[in-house]
Amino acid sequence: MGLAIAKRIVEAHRGGITASSVPGMGATFTAEIN
Repeated sequence: MGLAIAKRIVEAHRGGITASSVPGMGATFTAEIN
């Protein structure tokens, strides 16, 4: 739910969210606001 809220906020500022993951190491989420 938190990521969905973050996505709405970032998209309202014409940005985006990307994700990358490494098996067994977890995931990294990056938010970019233009």
